[in-house]
Amino acid sequence: MSTPDSSNELWYTFRQGDERAFQTIYRLYAHDLLNYGRKVTNDVALIEDSIHDLFIELWQSRANLSDTDSIKFYLVRSLRNKITRTRSRDPFFQASDVDALTFDVDDIGIENKLIEDEELRHVYEQLRKSYERLTPRQQEALNLRFYQHFSNEEIARIMGVNYQSACRFIYSALKTLREAIRIFSLYLAWISMEQYLH
Repeated sequence: MSTPDSSNELWYTFRQGDERAFQTIYRLYAHDLLNYGRKVTNDVALIEDSIHDLFIELWQSRANLSDTDSIKFYLVRSLRNKITRTRSRDPFFQASDVDALTFDVDDIGIENKLIEDEELRHVYEQLRKSYERLTPRQQEALNLRFYQHFSNEEIARIMGVNYQSACRFIYSALKTLREAIRIFSLYLAWISMEQYLH
């Protein structure tokens, strides 16, 4: 992972026309962009085309690009804007189709081999179902906050909303997930008590 100073230097070198710096940027961030794109739309072809076009445009306009404190932030926000513009121009675009985000087990860093306890599997399944019931914007905000590690201010800028709205997406999503786990834990406790009494 590059430090802020090396990131600034990499961006500066790229803007000067260094092809190796450009390749390094692609190698460092293309995978993150692909993962993030899947949180915006489930249209993989659109994501890949948008990333491809983004890097072409970056190279072509490199001399006119401004400084940035975070290459990743710049690229993620640019990708989101590009996908949004493409979808808004598509007369056949159906929001319900594209925004039906999928939940990946790896997104929360829990591997199946670690889930050996039956009760834990039930809790995890409840968490997954609750996550899937979140709105697409809540899911995107959680992804940006906890897996892409952006600040709330950066999330607001990436999503094109004000700071309060970004915080509300995150807070309401976490509240929903916590409440789902709390209720399910109470249910499990009740089942255990019933079994003990009988």
